[in-house]
Amino acid sequence: MPRGQRRSRRHAGQTASNGLYIGRFTIPLKLVFYISGHGYGHAVRDIEIIKSLVKIHAEAEIHFRTRAPQWLFAPLLGKRIFYHERELDFGVVQKNSFSADKKATFQRYAALVDQKENLIDRELAFLHSVQPDIILSDITPFAFDAAEAYGKKAVAIGNFSWDWIYTPYLDKFPDYAWVVEDIRSSYVKADRLWRIPFYGDMSAFPSIEDVPLVGRKAQLPAQVVRERLGMAQKGAQKYVLLGLRMSDLAGVEWRGIEKMPLTFVAVSRDIRITNCLHVEEASLPFEDVLHACDAVLSKPGYSIVAEVLVNRTPIVYIPRSDFVEDAYLTAGLAHYAVCEELSQPNFYAGNWRGAFERLFAKPPVWQEIRHDGAEVIAANILRHVN
Repeated sequence: MPRGQRRSRRHAGQTASNGLYIGRFTIPLKLVFYISGHGYGHAVRDIEIIKSLVKIHAEAEIHFRTRAPQWLFAPLLGKRIFYHERELDFGVVQKNSFSADKKATFQRYAALVDQKENLIDRELAFLHSVQPDIILSDITPFAFDAAEAYGKKAVAIGNFSWDWIYTPYLDKFPDYAWVVEDIRSSYVKADRLWRIPFYGDMSAFPSIEDVPLVGRKAQLPAQVVRERLGMAQKGAQKYVLLGLRMSDLAGVEWRGIEKMPLTFVAVSRDIRITNCLHVEEASLPFEDVLHACDAVLSKPGYSIVAEVLVNRTPIVYIPRSDFVEDAYLTAGLAHYAVCEELSQPNFYAGNWRGAFERLFAKPPVWQEIRHDGAEVIAANILRHVN
């Protein structure tokens, strides 16, 4: 079909009381989704959006363009949902989850900008081959350049933008101001931004619409998960999920942690402490294990913050350096969640006991927050193309 020729769409459905369209479209929808390869958080929330979309548009054809690992997308992939490995947005260079290598981040992004023309040309060829009805980006800058070149402005999804993340790095590396400006010049080409909670300065986008929280919700009852994993039922024994990577745990002094009256739940068998329950990584979805535990220890990244709030699992969090969004995410936890901070020095020294004692002494009071963002964005997608 020639680009620019509008396809008519037949659909049958109704509008729910919350204003969301529910029903099934009968004409195929083609969507290209650019997703940052930084961590898992962007991919995890975008997968939830697509899962909600295919519930109301089973014939949707989806193309993911990302360097996020393919195994995250594997349960969705099939004859109409495709994964294409592409590095257009790596986010931040890190040795672990707590700090950034600012110079390496600028150098790596500058190298991408040097290839920008060729990269956009490749994406333009891909878009012509697919002929998408809508292009989404969370929150890859080059996606907006490619979409504009194709003749269809992309829609952004996110709670932060890379120009905002990188700007504080300029205090030490001012010669890379042009990199931040290049990112902003891409974002300004967006049609609009669907902004999720706990956001920072996203003024680079010309139009902003707020949407609710996007997060994975446990599907299995906590007692079922506990039985499957050999955990005692809820009671005096407390289970704490280690929501960290092995690189984050390197250098932790474990001797004091082994003496704590807690059982830690981990997917890595490299954690060799006596009070640790090891589970197979693919045995159950992360959100089900999170919901079954009494608490989680993690960095305050978007994904874990959203899932803590959706599943109401208390959290002890370790603040990060070099990530300006941390203040917004921890403020969200302080307002909505049962939480406690553990400083990085105490984290590495193994002085965890006090933080968990304070956490478990708190009343289980949670503030309500709307978390149907995946469904809202899915409905927005259909409205946008229709």
